[in-house]
Amino acid sequence: MKHIKSILFLTALVVILLLNFTACNDRGDINSPQQQNFDSPQFAIIDYTDLQNALEDGTLDKDMTFNSTMMNYSFINMGMTFTPGNPMMKGNPWLANYDFTKQLGRIFRQLQLTDDQKTQIKGFMVTFHDSAKVQVKKFFDANKSIIDSANAQRRAIVKDLRDGKITREQSQTKLKDLNQKTRDLITANPVSQAVKQALCDLRTQLFQNIKSVLNSDQSTKWDSMIAKLKSPC
Repeated sequence: MKHIKSILFLTALVVILLLNFTACNDRGDINSPQQQNFDSPQFAIIDYTDLQNALEDGTLDKDMTFNSTMMNYSFINMGMTFTPGNPMMKGNPWLANYDFTKQLGRIFRQLQLTDDQKTQIKGFMVTFHDSAKVQVKKFFDANKSIIDSANAQRRAIVKDLRDGKITREQSQTKLKDLNQKTRDLITANPVSQAVKQALCDLRTQLFQNIKSVLNSDQSTKWDSMIAKLKSPC
């Protein structure tokens, strides 16, 4: 009887160890097709709207600036989860304004992709971000002088307020007008328009690439879901 109990105990122990080993492997193998992490920022789309949202208005206390998470494309390295519930999103204006319907991972989950499709789609997303990152830098570099000029004007407004030349209410109105004027100049910048079109082209190519590896049923679902996405294109 004791012998049987010992065998049962050892068998149960082996099963537990195997399950734990498998679970550990699953958690550490997030890049394999079977364990693809669709919450990863690599499955998020970036477009011209995100560049507009990355511009943070000047105030009496701080200069107008570009959000560093977008400017440096550092969101792509934000751990494993790029979703609204991620604590890393708190306190970051650009992340607070990001349209998470553009996180394509939520769509991919519903398509029942094969391992081969997952691998190909991941490659498409890497290519998209490599190219989009170049356009983002081009946008910020092209508009830096506009921002620098706006901040020089902002500081002059703050100085006038401190010197008693204008009231606080007048300074707020001037700052509001300056922020809007600066946004209009950035929008009118030919480079900004070229970047906008380039990002639209990258998005179109990405969607075409993804659809090219889907079967008929998946394509129908894909078309239906991406039709709901907002686009500046």
